[in-house]
Amino acid sequence: MDFNKNWKSNIECKVIPIGGGLLRLGETIAIDKFIVKESSRKNPKVLFIPTASKDLPAYSSAFQRVYKKLGCQVKILRLFNKIKFSQTTLEKLITSADIIYVGGGDYDILLSMWKKHKIIPLIQSAYRRGTILAGLSAGCAVWYEYLIDSDENKKTRLKKGLGMLKGIVIPHYKAENPFPLEIRKTKTIVTAIEDKCAVIYINEHLKGSIPVTREKAFTIRPPYAKKKQVTLYFHKSR
Repeated sequence: MDFNKNWKSNIECKVIPIGGGLLRLGETIAIDKFIVKESSRKNPKVLFIPTASKDLPAYSSAFQRVYKKLGCQVKILRLFNKIKFSQTTLEKLITSADIIYVGGGDYDILLSMWKKHKIIPLIQSAYRRGTILAGLSAGCAVWYEYLIDSDENKKTRLKKGLGMLKGIVIPHYKAENPFPLEIRKTKTIVTAIEDKCAVIYINEHLKGSIPVTREKAFTIRPPYAKKKQVTLYFHKSR
């Protein structure tokens, strides 16, 4: 599933991964405003994909409420719907979006359903044409080459993502937690993002962090002894 980067474009391609936070309680509102502003459109078309939560209705309702207040036209792609989408319908829905936002939940469910419905190439194609990709938790992790995922038994696993962004991501990062041993075997860059914080990439280059207040994101390189805080890109007064 490596992302094919053998393409050239003058379009700015943006990814905004969010470490965590409760959207329904307004914990990420500064980040949500930032995402909408980055589209440079008055009423951007936003596609919410809540696959990782098994299309939880309350989650979709909360997203609609928040993003409609921000002036967006919101559509929701429910892959657990009993109505089977044609590839033409899926393609139109995904490629017409200005912003694609992927919700949090179970990463394995997200990936298996995306494969089943063959939407990964459609999302990649939309990204190449300038659609902003965003997401929280599982929706943050999916864009990277690898992610750290923990199950209910606290077992930590290194899993593959779509590979649009280099290295490993740790969403919901807490500095006091032990550094996963699985990472040390990879010898690649790690991006660790706290809850209520996001980062922005433009053309696969990390540009900085987007905290709600004072939350942080870090880049950590082998031998993983020092954590370099990502330079502030945006703060709440903007």
